[in-house]
Amino acid sequence: MNRNFFFTTLIVLLIATVGWFYYTVGIAGVRIGELDAELDHINSRFNELGKASEMDDFKLRFNQKVADFDTLINVIPGNQGYASVLEDIRQTAERHKLQIISLAPSLNDTYPALYTELVIPRNHVECYPVQFKFYGDYLTIGSFLDDLLELKIQVNIANLKLETEMQYGGMLTCELNLYTYIFIEGA
Repeated sequence: MNRNFFFTTLIVLLIATVGWFYYTVGIAGVRIGELDAELDHINSRFNELGKASEMDDFKLRFNQKVADFDTLINVIPGNQGYASVLEDIRQTAERHKLQIISLAPSLNDTYPALYTELVIPRNHVECYPVQFKFYGDYLTIGSFLDDLLELKIQVNIANLKLETEMQYGGMLTCELNLYTYIFIEGA
C-alpha cells in the first residue's frame, strides 16, 4: 500500500509538473512574448518623445521654413509685378529669335473649389498658368527653355509639345504650359 501510494503520488507530481511546464512555456510564454514586444514598442516611443534636442531641431527647421516662405517676396513677384514676369518670358523668347504665336496668361482662380474650403493665410503664393506657342529650330528652342528655367522668377514648364512644320522650312512649333507664381501679401 505504501508502494502504491508512492507511485500514485509520483505520477500525480509528474502530471502536475508536465501541466505546469506546458502552461508556463506553451500558453503563458506566448502571452509573455507579446507583452515583451509591446513593452519594447512603448519604451522606444517613450525614448523618441523624450528627446528634447530632436524637438528643438524640428522647431528650428519649422521656423526656418516659415522665414523662407516670408522672404519669397524677394524671389516671386507680387500682384503688381506679374506683368514683369510675362515681359521677362517675352524678352527671353525674342533674345533667342523665336517667332511668338501666342502668349496667353490665365489670371483666373485655377482652383475655385479649394478656396471655398481653405482658409487662405495672410501671405501665400498663387500659381498662374501661361499658355505659350512659338516657332523656332530645335537648338534655339532648347536654349530658350534652358534660359527660361534660369530666370530669377519662378517658372515651371509643363506639357511641352513639339511639332515639325515642313511648310516653314523645317521649323518646329512648340506649345507649352508655363506655371508662374505670384506672392500675395495679405492685409
